[in-house]
Amino acid sequence: MTSRHTPAVILLFTLMLTGCSDAPKPGRGVPVSGRITLAGKPLADADIFFTNDTFIGFGKTDVDGRYRLVQGALPGLNRVSMSRFDGQTPPPAAAQPAGDGMDAGQMAAASMGWGNAAGKKTGPKQLVPPDYCEPATTKLTFDVPKEGGADVNFDL
Repeated sequence: MTSRHTPAVILLFTLMLTGCSDAPKPGRGVPVSGRITLAGKPLADADIFFTNDTFIGFGKTDVDGRYRLVQGALPGLNRVSMSRFDGQTPPPAAAQPAGDGMDAGQMAAASMGWGNAAGKKTGPKQLVPPDYCEPATTKLTFDVPKEGGADVNFDL
């Protein structure tokens, strides 16, 4: 065999090895699904995140509080966080303050209903308790098995 065939042989060997692994493919996790309830009632239209140091799995709940992570989650310990706002719509732009003393970012936030001239937050209210909203500080964790999980339920 000549040296000009060596790169092709190495590439073929590498492809064969990566196809024979039990590990999730890069960018894909194992399937995870379940149901989220808040005070015993389904939490509809909530975002759910399974986060570890290298991957974030994301899903959204349906009207029954059921979710399925779009790309799954990586096996092992994951921090679980969720977010759901009350659906309050921001006030119309005409009702926004004139903007005296606000920079462009503050004006944008005010125009989206996230604040007013006095600096008070007027946007939608987070329905998920604060202990579970932020990926870095959530008190929820789940050890995802290597085969994934179909009944990964959370009652908040």
